[in-house]
Order: sequence, then C-alpha cells, then structure tokens
Amino acid sequence: MFDFIKNINLKGDRGIWSTVIILSFLSVLLVYSTEGAKYFFGHLIRIILGIFCLYQVHKIKFKYFANIGMIIYFFSLLLLILVLVMGVNVNGASRWLSFGGMQFQPSDIAKLAVLIFMARQLSKYRGEIKSFKYFLLYVLTPLVIVCLLILPNNLSTAILVFVNGLVLIIIAKVRSKFILGICGSAIFLSMILYSSAKFFPEPVSKIMPRSATWVSRVDAYFIKADGSDLNKDYQQRQAMVAIYNGGISGLGPGKSTQRNILPYSSSDFIFAIMVEEYGLLFGGFLPILLYLILLQRSIAIASKTSSLFGGLLSIGLMFSLVLQAFVNMLVAVGVFPVTGQTLPLISMGGTSILFTCITIGIVLSISRDSTDRNYETA
Repeated sequence: MFDFIKNINLKGDRGIWSTVIILSFLSVLLVYSTEGAKYFFGHLIRIILGIFCLYQVHKIKFKYFANIGMIIYFFSLLLLILVLVMGVNVNGASRWLSFGGMQFQPSDIAKLAVLIFMARQLSKYRGEIKSFKYFLLYVLTPLVIVCLLILPNNLSTAILVFVNGLVLIIIAKVRSKFILGICGSAIFLSMILYSSAKFFPEPVSKIMPRSATWVSRVDAYFIKADGSDLNKDYQQRQAMVAIYNGGISGLGPGKSTQRNILPYSSSDFIFAIMVEEYGLLFGGFLPILLYLILLQRSIAIASKTSSLFGGLLSIGLMFSLVLQAFVNMLVAVGVFPVTGQTLPLISMGGTSILFTCITIGIVLSISRDSTDRNYETA
C-alpha cells in the first residue's frame, strides 16, 4: 500500500494516506451493506469529494492555517449563534443550519476551528500564558465560548471539544496548576448542570432543550434495575445484539440481521454492524488498529517538526478524530452512554466526512513541511 501511495506521487506521510484509503474503502462497503444502492452512490460521491478536499488542503503550507484558523474560528462563532436562533430540528435536536437546500452542522466547523486557533494562541503567546490572566484571555476563553455555544443542543460534542482543547493545553506544557484548576472546575460545573436538569427540568429545558434526554441517558447508564441491562438505551441493546451475533469471525459481508432493526446503523452505530458482519478480529480490532496508526503517525510528525504550532496542530487534530472514534466504539459496546458521535471516515455523513478529511489534510500538510518555522518567527 505504501508503494502505491508513493507511485502516485502524493505528498506527506504515506502511513496516513494508506490508512485513510483503507478506512474509506471499509466505509463504502458498510454503507452499501446497511443502506443499499439508495444511499450508496451519494455516500461514495461524498467520500470522493472529501478525499479531493483532503488532497487540496494537504498542498497548502501549514503556516497559513494559523491565520485561516483564526478567521474560521470567529466565523464559526457566528454560525453557532445562528443555529441557536434559527437552527433546523433534525431527529429532535436543532444542530443544523440550512442554506439553499443544503444542511450542515456548524459544530463540525467549530470543533476544527477552535483547535487551530488554540494551537496558534499557545504557540504565539507561549511566553505570556505563563500568567493565568493571559492564559485565560488568549487560550481558555476561546475554548469555553465554543463549548457553551454548542452545549444547549449537543452535550456530547461540547464535552469532546472541551477534552480536545484540554489535551492540547497539556501537550503545550501549560502550568499544571492551571490544568488542575480547569479539571476541577469542569467536574464541579458538570455536577451542577446534571443536578439542575434532573431536579429543575422545566426552567433548564427552556435554555437547554435536550437536558431531559441527557438526564435519562445518564440515569439509564448508571442506574441498573435488578442488575439487568433492560433499561439501557434501545439503540445500545440492539447494537450489543449485533456484536454478539458477529462473534469472532462474523456473519459475512452483507449478512447483517440487525441493520434493519438498529437505528442509525449506517452512522452512529455502524461499528456494531461492522462487527456483526466481519467479526471481532476483522471488524472490531482492525478499525481500532487503523485509528491508533493515525495517532501514532501524527505523534511522529509532531516529533519531527521544527514548529511548535505545527506540532500542537498535528497531535491535537488527530487526537480529536481518534477520541471521537473510540467514543463511538465504546458507545456501541455499552461502555459509554449514547452520544450521537459518528465513526470518522466510516460512518455515512455529509459535513462530518468533509471536515474529517480537511482535518487529516492539515496533518498531512504539516508532514510535508515539517522543517518550516516561518510562523514561529513571524
């Protein structure tokens, strides 16, 4: 596979290119299996468009993403405000904006933009952020604003964005007392949010419409009835049936029995169908291995780059994708409550595929110009 990538003269890390191609191929197989020809060609076109965008982005010198990311960050804030005011309700959540018949989730833009912006701030103001005042102003406030704007309609994405930002802060070696303070505050505020939504549902639901859903999912996860899993989310129960059906070797490609029973079998719970059809060995462990390869390659790229901005961006962006992938898989096996997070590069989707590919394109751009330090000296 590496030789194939080399022969068609693609720039950047060949391990990442190969992994992207394998994951995309798995995605096409699984979406065809779960949705049939009706949605297959549309998904195939989105995959091809995503890889085309990945290719175009990877040709841009990564130092330019510092200013591009800053512009997109403030634009994403505007979009997040708009979705709160005029968001389109899909599957019970107003997470979408619609323009000219096209729908997209502003959170997909925001979760990429905020990491680029934070990497810029952490590298450009690395001397000033030793003071908590400037750390709060330059780094933490931009992260918190995005999380608060996403929170009312998408708790799981807000949590993931916060965790990704926190990891970026840790990688940048910010003072440990700042990090401990952030973690303690986050835990305290989470407890207040849960308690408020549980015991004062009506006033909280006016601000956060999905608060009742959050509480029910958390309660179903932590509170067992007589030690059984009967009060688990219906989707999770059906996903676990699919995984049990698959066993070690799987039922075979296209032979899933749960694809018509399990809701969102081509998106949120596609991992369960993968295990059912291809078994734990191929359908379970292979995607885990592929995502770990992406993370390992991004760390290797960061270790070689001379740019602090490039190093932070490489690990931070790829970590965000891998974290989302593992959250998706852990939900399917019943370890985490249902979150609605898709499996990057595998789940059927629109804007999620596009921005996943753009994210990987940026990491490949860093691997092409790992010795470029022009941004650092600007």
